[in-house]
This record gives sequence, structure tokens and C-alpha cells, in this order.
Amino acid sequence: MSTFRIPTPRFRRPGRALKRAAVLAAGAGLLTTGLLATPASAAMGDNVVHGPAACAFSEDRGAVALGEAGDQVSQIQCLLANRQYLGWNNLSGAFDTNTLAAVAHFQADHGLVPDGVVSPTTWDALYKAGPPAGPVQSPGRPEAQPAV
Repeated sequence: MSTFRIPTPRFRRPGRALKRAAVLAAGAGLLTTGLLATPASAAMGDNVVHGPAACAFSEDRGAVALGEAGDQVSQIQCLLANRQYLGWNNLSGAFDTNTLAAVAHFQADHGLVPDGVVSPTTWDALYKAGPPAGPVQSPGRPEAQPAV
């Protein structure tokens, strides 16, 4: 009597080439949307930033205001932290009073109405602005220490 054996498919773990392709594709997507500059060397709880972080929480550019929460708010907070208007330890995803003050300060510095609402005009300014020329003091950032 002979037995008929049905072959079972073998699943291999993703190889190095597949992982590399996924990382390259993700990086290319961030580069083409302008969200990736140089890597950040600061941790979320750290207020010292040695370069901008990749802000890839949301691509939605709808109006956002005090009391809201989610990916859009995380995106705003990351962009504000990159521009040194908000401390990295304030990235909570909740549009709180620290975020409101940082948005209003950013808006005032960039010739916008400082109402604290992130409208499409403020979104554009956040993406186009670089880091400030000098130190910026906003809520959530430690006071600058004088040089000794």
C-alpha cells in the first residue's frame, strides 16, 4: 500500500533583503513627503535636540485646536519641537495649554494671527519654517542657563 503525501508549504522568515527593501521604501516615502531630515538623537523625554526628528504621525492638514487629541496633534507637537517652540517631553498627542502657547508663539513669530488654532496657513508655516535664529522660550522648555 502506498501513501500519498501532500506537501505543506514552507514559510520562511523575512530575509535581510526584504527587511532592507521595507526600510528603504519607508524612508523614500518620508523623504518625498518632506518629513525626514536628519535623525534625532534625543529621546522623547529629553529636551536636548541635536537635529530634527522625523515627524510622521499624520498627513491630515485640517484645523486643530485646544482640547483635541490624536495623530494630527502629535504631528503638530513634533514640528513645534523640531522648531524649538515645544520641549520634546511635551509630545503627548493631546492639544493642551503648553501646545496652545507654543502654537500662538510660533504664529506670532511667523506673521500669523496668534490665535492658537492650527489652520492650513499655520500648517504651511510649520512645514516651511526652519529652527529659530535664537533661543525661544515657550512653556515646556527649560529656561536657558547663562554661560559660566
